[in-house]
Amino acid sequence: MIKKVIFLSLIAFMFSCEEKLDGYEINASIDASANNKIAQIFRMDGQNRIIEDSTTVKEGKIIFTGNVDTPDTYFIVVNGVNGSLPIILENARIDITMYKDSLSRSLITGSKENEITKKYIKEAQFLSTANKELMARAKIAQKGGDPEAMVTMRASYDSFIKVATNFDKTFIKDHGDYTFSAITLERLTRNQSTTSAEEIETLYNALSENVKQSRAAKKVEEFVTKNKTKKKTVPASIGNIAPNFSGLTPEGKTLALSDIKAKVTVIDFWASWCKPCRVENPNVVKMYEKYHDKGLEIIGVSLDNNGQKARWVKAIEKDGLTWPQISNLKGWQEPVAVQYGVRSIPATFILDETGKIVATRLRGKALEAKVEELLSL
Repeated sequence: MIKKVIFLSLIAFMFSCEEKLDGYEINASIDASANNKIAQIFRMDGQNRIIEDSTTVKEGKIIFTGNVDTPDTYFIVVNGVNGSLPIILENARIDITMYKDSLSRSLITGSKENEITKKYIKEAQFLSTANKELMARAKIAQKGGDPEAMVTMRASYDSFIKVATNFDKTFIKDHGDYTFSAITLERLTRNQSTTSAEEIETLYNALSENVKQSRAAKKVEEFVTKNKTKKKTVPASIGNIAPNFSGLTPEGKTLALSDIKAKVTVIDFWASWCKPCRVENPNVVKMYEKYHDKGLEIIGVSLDNNGQKARWVKAIEKDGLTWPQISNLKGWQEPVAVQYGVRSIPATFILDETGKIVATRLRGKALEAKVEELLSL
């Protein structure tokens, strides 16, 4: 009986204890044609490539060893081999079967973070398929030069982005104990038109304390903190009165938001060089023609750059934008865009008769529906 208990305890010990490594060990196999070539593992810091390790391929083997503070996204490249292999590097033993004809499709095993990455890719396969179909349809529409088809494609693309973003949000919420979720969340912070700062904060709070120590999570935390500070100092958010601003019209006159008197006002951030903005403009023109006499006014704020005034004016004329337009011609440093926290365009802020912001980031049918709703009040 005692021997049986000891035996069962030994089994339990074997299956409950996981080997803990102080560093990472990557063992990769690749076709022998890569022998004597240099392999590197690196991460990106902005536009800079930071090399973590470098080695020589020997007998079809690549071995990397080292230590990282927290898991993060890295890439493996081999001189003379096309492409790169994204990998979440963590302190674990990782085995890789590399395919020299398609490094990105290489097989990675033996890592908690890379296993969850594979799960994400598998579950998101429907998004990859849908994206390919959209791209094919977009090429046909663009080749045909059909504006209506392009508008329809823009609506389809917006719907796709919404579905993809909701998939990411759910995945993060369900896998808060993985650094991969923090990496995905960091990516969502780059587009507030699909994920609000409040949603980012909620998802960040759902991450485990261990994951919050990762580089990606700390970047998200910086975003959350910065947004809270910005919200206190720049109240360009729903429920607040829109901050006043001014800029120069194409004629060189100063025009302020306070000069606009309407039942509904739309602040439309765009630029002559912004293709999505130009595709959206026909929708805005139709809406303006339909509702201007009923109390709608629009003020366009262009993010064109210094030296692009002629291009800006030409775009206004070509697209038939008959509502007031201003620009300080400072690109992404446009004071009004900075004041309103605009980080991507096209972007809209919808104001009611009192000047309160009631909606943001609406386009196409959603924008028209909101304007119609406010005008009917």
